[in-house]
This record gives sequence, structure tokens and C-alpha cells, in this order.
Amino acid sequence: MKSCIAVLTRGYSDITNYSLLIKRNNHIANNLNDKSVDILIFHEGNIEKEHQSYIQNETPVLKIQFIDISNIAFMKEKQDVVVKVVPHFGIGYRHMCSFWFVNFWDAVKEYDKLLRIDEDCFVDFNIDTILSGLDRSLFIAGGDWLDPEDVVMGLNNFSLEFINEHKNTYEFKQNGTKPPVGPFTNTMGFAIGKIRNYDIFHKYRFAVDASNMIYERRWGDLPLWGEVIYYIFGSETMHIDRSMRYFHGSHGASIN
Repeated sequence: MKSCIAVLTRGYSDITNYSLLIKRNNHIANNLNDKSVDILIFHEGNIEKEHQSYIQNETPVLKIQFIDISNIAFMKEKQDVVVKVVPHFGIGYRHMCSFWFVNFWDAVKEYDKLLRIDEDCFVDFNIDTILSGLDRSLFIAGGDWLDPEDVVMGLNNFSLEFINEHKNTYEFKQNGTKPPVGPFTNTMGFAIGKIRNYDIFHKYRFAVDASNMIYERRWGDLPLWGEVIYYIFGSETMHIDRSMRYFHGSHGASIN
């Protein structure tokens, strides 16, 4: 079983702007016993080699790989989608949501487990324990959240229409409406080796991508994962682990 820890980040012209990423990496180094785990840094091909060396040298105990995802995500045609709601969430945010639901699969084909830890998340829990827990659960997160209505317009109806279209071919765990609750995705574990075997999940994510609603209506990866866990995988496959303590910088909040 091969594991990785992953982040989606950006490249900077000023090398000092990587301080947040390096702080994140240091927290990982301090809480990961198995240093053979790959640390994947996804970027748009804009972290130059000199900066990659600088980032690696700041946490030399970590096995860091820099992966250019510009050929599988952040598609230019998505930038032409007309944004209809919450315009203050820019194209970069919508690209991020799309990446972490639709696009990242092609970049992690060789892995069985993935722990996402965002750039602004500083962990204070045993990472090895969470990765081991993915032997028993498909998903592990530190909590969940109810997204406001303005960022999930039409999402549940979309899911129910999808279920109705495929119910004669696939078995779904639920078929009623649900609130837009989803796991904290900023630090979340995925048993991707098992998840990728669910053909109906991939049909759903392709349908979401084709709808352009991540861009038009700002459907986030949090409620999208909430939908598929509820309807496709089953709520029992999601483990909320309160031992996952970390600080989420962009929200200025300590989790657990």
C-alpha cells in the first residue's frame, strides 16, 4: 500500500513567499514517522528549479516531489465560463475546487492512500495513524461543515437527477434530499486505491465537470464530497476523527 501527502500550491517570483508552505512542511516532518511517504507538491509548472531546491532544503528529511499539473487541471476553457453567483470567489479558488474533486486522479495513479494537507494547515497529530486508518475507512477528516445556500445552488437537485438517470444500473446508498454538509477537505484522508474502483463515482465527477457548475455556481469540493459520500459510498465510509488537530490559517481557526 503506497501513501502520499499532497498539497496544491502556486509558484512565486519572491522565494520568501514560500514561508507558509515551508511551515506546513515542517509540521508534517514533526508529525510523520515514516519519512519514506511521498510528499507531493502540485503546481502549475511555475515553481522554478531553484525554488524547488530551496523548499526541499528547508525540510531535507521529507521525500518531496514537485508535480506540474498544468496538463490535467486549470483548463483554459473553464476561464470562459460565466460566473453567476458569489463572484468574490475568483477563478483560482474555483480551479482549486475542481482540482480536488475532478482533476487530481490522473496525478496519483500509483498511490493507494492520500492525505491532503493544504498550504495553510499546520498539523499537530500523528500522520501515520491517519494513513493506517485508511485501511478501514475510505475517508477520514477532522470534522464537517454545512455550506451556505448561495454556494450550493442546484447541487442536490443535480445529484438526485443523476441518481434517477443511473438507478437501474447502479445501487445508491440513499435517494432522498440532504443538506450541503461535507467533510473538512483542507486536511483529509482518502483511500484512493479503493475509491477509484467505484465506476459510478467517476461518472458523477465527469458529469459535474461537464456541467461547469464548479465555475458557474462555485460548487466547492467540500459539499461535492459530501454528496458522493452520502449517495455513492455510504456515510459509514466516512470517519470523523477528532484526534486530527491542526490550525487552519486562512480561517484563523484551530480544528479540534
